[in-house]
Amino acid sequence: MKKLITVVLVLMMLVSFTACKGTDYSGVYTGTSWKGESKGVVLEDATQKIVTKLTLDKNGIVTDVEMDFLKLKDDEWIKRNNPAATVSFDTSVIPTQATIGAEKVESGQSMFEIKTNDKMSLYVVGVDDEGTVAYGIVDPITRYLMEVKFESGFDFDMKFGELKINEHFIPTVLTSTSGLMKPKSLEELDELSVLDVSIYSHVINLRGIYETVTDDTTVEEFLKLSGVIFADGKPQPLEASYGFHSAGGWDGNYKNIAAFMIGKNATELTGLTDYAGTNHEGEAYKLGINEDNFFGINSDEVSGATKTIQKSYDSISGATVRISRENTSFQRALVAAGIISEEEVVKGRF
Repeated sequence: MKKLITVVLVLMMLVSFTACKGTDYSGVYTGTSWKGESKGVVLEDATQKIVTKLTLDKNGIVTDVEMDFLKLKDDEWIKRNNPAATVSFDTSVIPTQATIGAEKVESGQSMFEIKTNDKMSLYVVGVDDEGTVAYGIVDPITRYLMEVKFESGFDFDMKFGELKINEHFIPTVLTSTSGLMKPKSLEELDELSVLDVSIYSHVINLRGIYETVTDDTTVEEFLKLSGVIFADGKPQPLEASYGFHSAGGWDGNYKNIAAFMIGKNATELTGLTDYAGTNHEGEAYKLGINEDNFFGINSDEVSGATKTIQKSYDSISGATVRISRENTSFQRALVAAGIISEEEVVKGRF
């Protein structure tokens, strides 16, 4: 009998010790969101996916995050958020407008040769030996590469806001079909500056390299921010260079999301976006999540993650990323960690 009591006491002590110790969450957990899931596409057949690798300590604190947007190209997965690029320029080329056709947009003449996985928020610049400046910026609203050539002798004291689209900035190449604004004619952009295409154009100078830029900034000041060196008011030769404005393109978006998550307790931070409440204008909206826990696919419900859920034009994601997709990937990493169940995952708009 004494032996039995001793065994029972030992077992009780072990249970008590385990309960006090709590769950050890330390490890690396992976979650995936993929395009077409709402239409029945399985992960093995996906051509685009977001993969989140979440590193937690024993208490569930996020110590590291690796998030990648992967696209299948020529049977190989490439990182859309890879910021590497190869750029060259030719100032003998006169930039010409792209042509909007019934089926697709044909590129115009461009001064730039650009090779990169994704051009979101890209800017490119170079100065030839004669002092002619070639500059291009991917407009976050239309996603056109807007190019301007400043010939030797240009008045660099001119205000940036006086540089008008189709007169100075020429939309030469459509870099993505997923722009917020899809003009049926480029003449719709006449008389606009790059900062005035839309009410959301301020993402360009809200943060990042152009944070101090306004329509009253001089062209010289703007080009200096872009990496051009001036001597006695004249631009000096510069090899083709590039960077990313706003939040820093896809790479910047994901670094910002990671910075937001690191240090948080994953047992409390069980999602990256709020699916209930009001939009950024204070108006109430429907939940937008159907009975199968898919967000944003019912036409009779408000579903614009960028516009209504996340207030992304001045928060984590920058101008265009729909964080509901990244949220799904993150939540599935939490499932792998045993923090939430698959039934709790909101499958975002992808």
